[in-house]
Amino acid sequence: MNAARLAGFLLALLAAPPALATLVADAAQPIAGVRMTGATGSVDIAPADGDGFRPVHFGPGPTPAGSALAFRRESGVWNWAAVRGLRLHVQNAMAWPVTVQMAIVDRHGDTLSATIGLPPGGPLTLTLPLTATEPHRWGMRAGPPPPWTRDKTPVAVALSTQGRIDTAAIREIRIGIPTPDARQTLRIGKLFLPPPEADDERDAYAGIVDRYGQYRRADWPERFNGHGDAAFAADLRARDEALAAALAAANPAGNAVGHSAAIPAGTAPSLDAWGGLLGRSPLRLADQPTGQPGFFRTARVRQANGQLRHLLLTPDGNPFFSLGVNAVQLANSQTFVEGRGFMFDELPSARFRGRQDSRDVLPASAGAQRGRGFGHGETADFYQANLVRRDGEAWPQRWVLRSRDRLRAWGFNTLGGWSDDRVTRPADPADRTGTPGKAHGKTASLAWTAIVHVDGDFARLSDGHDWWAGIPDPFDPAFAAALDAAIARASAGLRDDRALIGYFVDNELGWGNGAAVDPGQRYALALAALAGDAADPQAHAKRAFVALLRERHGHDITRLNAAWGSRYRDWQAIDGPLAQSLPDGRQPGVAADLSALLAAHAERYYRLVAETLARHAPNHLYLGSRFASRTPEAVAACARWCDVVSFNLYLPSLAAGFETEAFRQLGKPALLTEFHFGSSDRGPFWPGVMPVASEAERGPAYRRMLDSVLDNPDFVGAHWFQYLDQAVTGRWLDGENGHLGLVSITDAPWHDFVLAVAATHRDVQRRLWQALGP
Repeated sequence: MNAARLAGFLLALLAAPPALATLVADAAQPIAGVRMTGATGSVDIAPADGDGFRPVHFGPGPTPAGSALAFRRESGVWNWAAVRGLRLHVQNAMAWPVTVQMAIVDRHGDTLSATIGLPPGGPLTLTLPLTATEPHRWGMRAGPPPPWTRDKTPVAVALSTQGRIDTAAIREIRIGIPTPDARQTLRIGKLFLPPPEADDERDAYAGIVDRYGQYRRADWPERFNGHGDAAFAADLRARDEALAAALAAANPAGNAVGHSAAIPAGTAPSLDAWGGLLGRSPLRLADQPTGQPGFFRTARVRQANGQLRHLLLTPDGNPFFSLGVNAVQLANSQTFVEGRGFMFDELPSARFRGRQDSRDVLPASAGAQRGRGFGHGETADFYQANLVRRDGEAWPQRWVLRSRDRLRAWGFNTLGGWSDDRVTRPADPADRTGTPGKAHGKTASLAWTAIVHVDGDFARLSDGHDWWAGIPDPFDPAFAAALDAAIARASAGLRDDRALIGYFVDNELGWGNGAAVDPGQRYALALAALAGDAADPQAHAKRAFVALLRERHGHDITRLNAAWGSRYRDWQAIDGPLAQSLPDGRQPGVAADLSALLAAHAERYYRLVAETLARHAPNHLYLGSRFASRTPEAVAACARWCDVVSFNLYLPSLAAGFETEAFRQLGKPALLTEFHFGSSDRGPFWPGVMPVASEAERGPAYRRMLDSVLDNPDFVGAHWFQYLDQAVTGRWLDGENGHLGLVSITDAPWHDFVLAVAATHRDVQRRLWQALGP
């Protein structure tokens, strides 16, 4: 470590009056009554190095717990009831980040523990809060990364802790590294208590957002560091111009509407007004397209290599690979500020403040709400405030034109789910028919997808997770009524919209986990319904399932008992609550019956939706329900009734985790309707469901996924989630605060990522054009 840097750190530590801290233990100079020893695995305690720290080497150990150092009271206990945390002077002595585990054990054997990643660098003060906590309690999915500087001292706080301890009776402190693959070294100094008034956890979140909605404790190339609205607007214009120049240099031939006899290397083929491929001979259709002529349809074609491939066709009949973006919208970028004002440097003006209540959208039982703090109250919208700084009072119209022009320039041809009506349904009717629109004299149309959410007072079933809400019980007549009303409302005025590909109905329903070994998860919906009481007026699925079981077993209870290994005396016993007497699904006969019940539930759900769409939206495709969790029964039913089966898949590629061969047997096209790759080095702290190490890795990850989608002949496109980064302090709906976007909260495109995305799109279109043959 640099000597001057170390001296400054030590001076900062010594500057505080001794009364502010209470020494608990000292690795460099052990104190009486506290024993320091290896607790688990391979721990090598080196001699103190003379500057207040002792190197401790953690090696691979024989236990799954990894290697840990322990500080133990030789007698009695520590009483920490008056403080909120334990502080530790520590340094990661490696040249790479190291994962550190800390645990505190009380005299009863109860434990509070935390895991935190420490970057390489100089010493810092690490705090372990003494109560269970997580960023979700503060209203966000992930908290600010360590370290940051407080009073000229680098500090870090473990923001996710688990367990519960008696803080008045502490016996042991453990510091370790979980399952190290090779020897790792930490330099450990003093362990001490802060003053009672100190609240390190709160300090970790204090002042983390600047007036533009950006994270304050870090810097990156796209960050605005200037002052004043004029400088802000000029900075964004300059970034857009630089990106446009880089895109033009990468694709000098462009992809203007028209025919191409050949495709220049590194460029995309020419496209029709919808983004479909031009300049090739008629498709070799394997069967008749599905859908209405003059609108988007599906088709199965034979490629030049003889392989069959599913495709979308544009209203003009050209091949269309859907390259889309979800949530191109002005709404839903709000974040809660009520009760969290200390997190913000400066809030937007009152015109960009409002009130939201996530409980109006998500039930308290929803997985996305469990343990969440700050789910209702006053909100602020930094994104819209930034758009006014950029565009003035005409900001909504300018945002629409800029967003649509950007997506076209970046190679996208589809607006995915939850996109703003002003973008999907422009005021100029020419934009919705594929005729060149008035925006900048270019074709302004973009294909789009609609999403229908069915709400209402109907019964629901639970798969035990219910991230958003329970899945509808389609045997409840109230569901069919609510479905009809929702689709009629969503499709009003859209029957002749040729830019509309089709409808998703619902999103990420809780079907259960078809890949689970545990039958309780595999057959969760059927088991949950059977556990109820048929006498309950809301137990529609229970009554339907019992009727199906009767039919499957010839109305003979002895046949059911033989198949289940059960002892039900009659069918009336099946009608009652069965939570205590249900077989667990491991017997083949039980598994077959439960599978049949799942199939009946999914069949009825998808049939009702398909029939309702056929009444209200006959010209457009049924695009499914965007599977996240899924069972084979649900996917098969969806394939029977939907035109396209949609999947939200957070995977590195389709080759890793998607049931390719099983799906192919169903003979239907598929659409990847959500995927992303995020990092935590551009402001928002959560790297999403599929994290990568850095911003530089997002582009290569995008290419790998798109290559895998194109390589799978059942898939007809892929939609990225989402257009805009989420708020640093969490979106109002569920606290997600991911760096997932194509643009930042200031409306600045992520330059290198967008270039990589555009290059991938050019290659995907070129590869598809060539695969289909001349």
